[in-house]
Amino acid sequence: ISVEYDLVGYMFDSELNQMMKDLVPVLEDLEKWQEGDIGEEQYRETVTKFKSKWFKRRKCDIEELVNEVFENKKQELLKELEYMGDK
Repeated sequence: ISVEYDLVGYMFDSELNQMMKDLVPVLEDLEKWQEGDIGEEQYRETVTKFKSKWFKRRKCDIEELVNEVFENKKQELLKELEYMGDK
């Protein structure tokens, strides 16, 4: 994986170097999942472990993001309906 060879240890920042190192297993599991060598569940577990360490998100943060995306999509679709008229 190119991140491992191209970025780990070359970020000129110790925290970013560690983050890149921690990202490598995520990318490896992504590749394995896409190739059918592991299941999606194992990939998602690896992603969750990475996110828990680096993003410190809480469930309510994710729910808020989901609600925002849904609301934006709803408004976009309603705007499209306005152009259709009432035929």
